[in-house]
Amino acid sequence: MAQRDFIEARRKKILSYISENSRCELSELAALFSSTEATIRRDLIFLERTGAIIRTHGGAVLNEQKKSVWRTSSLNNRLEKNREQKLRIAKFASTLIGDGESVMIDGGSTTQILADYLKEKGNMLFVTNAPQIAEILLEGDSNHVVQVGGEIIRDTHQIAGPDAEEHIKKYYVNKCFMGVTGIDPDEGCYAVLPSEASFKKTMLDHAREKILLVDSTKFQRRAFCLAFPSESFNAIVTDSGISQENAEKIRNKGIKLYIV
Repeated sequence: MAQRDFIEARRKKILSYISENSRCELSELAALFSSTEATIRRDLIFLERTGAIIRTHGGAVLNEQKKSVWRTSSLNNRLEKNREQKLRIAKFASTLIGDGESVMIDGGSTTQILADYLKEKGNMLFVTNAPQIAEILLEGDSNHVVQVGGEIIRDTHQIAGPDAEEHIKKYYVNKCFMGVTGIDPDEGCYAVLPSEASFKKTMLDHAREKILLVDSTKFQRRAFCLAFPSESFNAIVTDSGISQENAEKIRNKGIKLYIV
């Protein structure tokens, strides 16, 4: 009984630690709790089965899927969720951009992965509302990066709000790459926060070609704000998990659909 109590206590402490830090590494927990990595791995498997966390390669992140529709999840959590699909989507999206183009990149998990594929392109002009994306793009020696100013949303690390909208209105680019919280082909695209929805709409108004990057789990998902119709995009890039019904609805609206 004492051993069982000890295990339960350790697992509660592990969950508390992940809750405070949003994510953790296996080696980090093993050192913190003076346990082997094998022991901690079993604890993480148990916690994942309860729905409290999501295991990642070499660690875990807090499971924030059950947040209310008006709450947003942390960027770290979203970077790990459906990562393989997001990698395929981002890699394909990078092939839609030629050297020397001007590109707006919205803040988000898939778009941040996209930035890794774009940093080596030559003589590019990027405009983004995400500081972390800007830092990645600056690794390309010949790239020019415009960082939009305004209020930073804590969980998503995106900049939005009236100041950001006034800033983005100064520019017009070849292409805009964007993510959304959810999409219903009939109703439109959803965002969590009103300021986020409004900023995204302004971004779309200032790009010649609009491309949505969205993994298939986002379809039929709703959030607090209905931001704009799905027809706002010229193209959508998603993964093979999309249903045939949703794929047909998108194509029937005249939107180019890439399934990767």
